[in-house]
Amino acid sequence: MLVVTASEMSRLDRETIEQIGIPGAVLMENAARGAASFFLDAVPDLLSRPIAILAGSGNNAGDGFVLARIFHGKGARVRVVCLRDPSRLKGDALTNFLILEKLNIPVHVWDESKEFDAQLPWVEESGAVIDALLGTGLNTEVQGLYRQVIEAVNGLSVPVLAVDVPSGLDASTGKPLGTAIRATATATFGYLKAGQLIEPGMQFVGRLSVVDIGIPPTIPSLCDIRRWWLDEEFVSGWIGPRAAGIHKGTAGHVAVLSGSRGKTGAATLISLGAARVGAGLVTLFIPESLNPILEVKLTEAMTYPIAETDEQTPDVAALPAIMEFLEGKQALAIGPGISLHPGTRGLVKALIERAPCPMVLDADALTIVSDDLDLLGKAQQPLILTPHPGEMARLVHGTVQDVQADRIGAASDFSMRHGVTLVLKGHRTIIAAPDGRLAINSSGNPAMAGGGMGDTLTGMIAGFAAQGAEPFQAACLAVYIHGAAADARIGKIASRGLLASDLLEEIPRAIGRLEGFPGGGR
Repeated sequence: MLVVTASEMSRLDRETIEQIGIPGAVLMENAARGAASFFLDAVPDLLSRPIAILAGSGNNAGDGFVLARIFHGKGARVRVVCLRDPSRLKGDALTNFLILEKLNIPVHVWDESKEFDAQLPWVEESGAVIDALLGTGLNTEVQGLYRQVIEAVNGLSVPVLAVDVPSGLDASTGKPLGTAIRATATATFGYLKAGQLIEPGMQFVGRLSVVDIGIPPTIPSLCDIRRWWLDEEFVSGWIGPRAAGIHKGTAGHVAVLSGSRGKTGAATLISLGAARVGAGLVTLFIPESLNPILEVKLTEAMTYPIAETDEQTPDVAALPAIMEFLEGKQALAIGPGISLHPGTRGLVKALIERAPCPMVLDADALTIVSDDLDLLGKAQQPLILTPHPGEMARLVHGTVQDVQADRIGAASDFSMRHGVTLVLKGHRTIIAAPDGRLAINSSGNPAMAGGGMGDTLTGMIAGFAAQGAEPFQAACLAVYIHGAAADARIGKIASRGLLASDLLEEIPRAIGRLEGFPGGGR
């Protein structure tokens, strides 16, 4: 499903009206009727409650006026509260307001010259509030009467139903502009808005549903929108059952550089992650003194002992042997548990510049890169970086707070500036491609907050890359399946207690659901 910004949604509306010829009044009617249906599902007894519809002065108000007419027609007790004089209304909003007058639907116009508390009962005495105050076009901080009313509504103990976007929420970034409605449910029109899907915006929308308002499917492509909500429907188009004649030699070979003294678990999880998503072969480069440990820990993956530093970490002296082995291999995963030893740093830098296959960089490899971002431009093959917010902060030489304040912007800007695919991990992981494509992941849960989860994901991404998926698709498939496996394993059981090794067992079933296998059901 497409994800849009506020300005993109405005353009989609405009193109539909001007190029296709569908009147704005038709889009408004479609929007309100879809919202009414969703609101009745979200609050089953809505028609038995007195409903206050709060209206501003734009098209969002017009949507509210149509909703007032619809619910009035269904027998509900409806009251419209206008925060601005209706004389300021224009176009379709004005048309629908005039209809209210002819239907004798009660309308109260807020008088700012009078006491605020004296007029508040118009809202407080309702059994449900429909928020049609401010739409997706808002780009300045909410002040004055609107701020007072929003804060008063947030103090009520009744369902609050938002039209398109909770008033005060930046639809593009998810930031509250001073203040914002905390909705019980939001009916958004046409397409998902980016700010509704990420923190902190997702905390304001409540239950979210997309209403089809009649925008033809050709319009988004004309506007070159390439931002998606990463869900099962979207990802399943990228993966299907394997051909019967496939064998381990044609299913991709992943090489892994991971592990040091005390960090052999990371190497194990990466290797198994790659194998679980279907890589035909996996070979782990491991410091030679640690090889006996990994030969016991890993059954399916092969190990390749390499030269090590005095601290039992991979050493630059191993470069010739690794380069020779990498010929003909399809993917290389580098980073978790390798340390920041000078000898290890030298090896990582050389591999980034010279490796003959796509690379997935994580953990210590990202820290090494953050000290010399020019390395990214020297790579001969595609790079996929998988930072958590702390690692991302180091990459951009900023703070975690900066990164988290604009996760989409941080990921997209870095990806395009440095020509890499970037996976910004966390709740609603962001995947950004250097050509401007971007996806926001829908799967995953708090039980994934544990050691080893990122290592497993690194292996999964490398595993899909080795099987021929281009970097953006490999990252999207791995990220979605990683979260979906966790959801299936523990999502309805608990919010903690999931181990990375538990997740590994669930991955094939998550893939099977995407491939359409009956046994992949939940």
